[in-house]
Amino acid sequence: MLTFFRIYSVFQILSILIIILATRMLFFTPQLPLLSTELEWILIGRKLNEGLFLYNEVLTQVGPLSSYFYQLIDATVGHSQTTYEIIATGVLYLQALQLNFMISKRNLFNERNYIGALLYVVLMSVSFDLMKLSPALLANTFVLLGVNSVLSQIEKRDGIGDDVFETGILFGLATLFHHPAFVFIFWAILTLFLYTGINIRQAFMVILAFLLPLFFMYIFFYFNDKGPDFTQVWLLNLNNFVKLTLLNIRDILIVYTLPVILSLLGVARVLRGQRYNSFQNRSHQALLILGIFALLAFLLSGKYLPSNLVYFIIPLAFYCAGFFVHSKKLFVPEFIFMLFFGSVIFISYLGAKNIFGISIHLLEDYRVRETPHEIDYRNKRIFVTGRNIDVYRSNAMATGYLSWNLARKDFENPDNYLSISNIYNNFTKDMPEVIIDEEQVMPKVFSHIPALAKKYKKTGKDIYELK
Repeated sequence: MLTFFRIYSVFQILSILIIILATRMLFFTPQLPLLSTELEWILIGRKLNEGLFLYNEVLTQVGPLSSYFYQLIDATVGHSQTTYEIIATGVLYLQALQLNFMISKRNLFNERNYIGALLYVVLMSVSFDLMKLSPALLANTFVLLGVNSVLSQIEKRDGIGDDVFETGILFGLATLFHHPAFVFIFWAILTLFLYTGINIRQAFMVILAFLLPLFFMYIFFYFNDKGPDFTQVWLLNLNNFVKLTLLNIRDILIVYTLPVILSLLGVARVLRGQRYNSFQNRSHQALLILGIFALLAFLLSGKYLPSNLVYFIIPLAFYCAGFFVHSKKLFVPEFIFMLFFGSVIFISYLGAKNIFGISIHLLEDYRVRETPHEIDYRNKRIFVTGRNIDVYRSNAMATGYLSWNLARKDFENPDNYLSISNIYNNFTKDMPEVIIDEEQVMPKVFSHIPALAKKYKKTGKDIYELK
């Protein structure tokens, strides 16, 4: 297989697609486990199409462009889990070609091939959550474009051009999809200062271009009288950090240890390459620095899932490809690749499903499970206080309180007039038929809003139903 992808022809583009479809069919039949983060993305699209406004009525920390993309999917092709995963497969294919185009266009290796795209596809299969349509995956499309733009500036022999402006715009768009992607503008500025003759005016131009998409998005919210919501809920509000547990560390180590080992071997081979020119060496170093910033973006994501390391796969795929590009023997690299490919797919499949009753249960904390409330209140509009949103899998969600980290500011401070006003307005616009009060905050809320309390009766422990 590796020998086949050393050939640089149009047929390899189709072959990459065939490999993606083959691996995804293996995972999609039967369906992958539904994750709570994935359920939140589906609910965002659904609530926005119900007429609620982002960050004012739909409380979430998902980026605005990702949210509106989910709304578009919900409005056009529905909100099933399979639909989202199929679209994610298409995005993966596009990104694999993007990465390979960058490697070939910039001559990062001395030979043109499709090994980079092949390794990117393999590494995007290390964990089943990378097969989901996450905001990080969507943002990665623009991060790849931004990286290519930076490398094109390093390649120029006549100095930085004014087209460096596009670098900032691309990373600004990536940030609007996934907040932690903002760190890559610092990577771009650092790389341009280290490896080009960029001046202060041009650096300021890059920063201004980065801020431009954010400014226009703010203007959109401002003219809809939602400017403060945009800034307070998303723009100036980094994701709340989730405690890094041993289970999270275990999942990361299981899926990334083998790729990291192979990429380190690739780093050793690429950096020792004797036939690379100055531009190629600088580009290789820039991609190493990119890996550091990708890890920083992962830490800032607040949710330590393998899918939030998607930016790290860019340098990882390049250096894994470098390992095989610099392997000149015929059978040994082919054997190593097939062993690597098979091991990655096997570990990922074992993490998602059972093989003869054996599974390593990756992302156990994030899997959506059936709850007793799903059976009791199926097909009713439900609101749940707390972080557990599993009940929304089979029930329509009432109100837009998706993120409890944001919603708790209202529900845990009912003495505040603004909090009471927000709760009352959100409930009257989208009245829940059932309230499941897992955080036990509703008695205090009802005591401050008697008009709302009169509409509900308590039918069980921490459960209220509309009269």
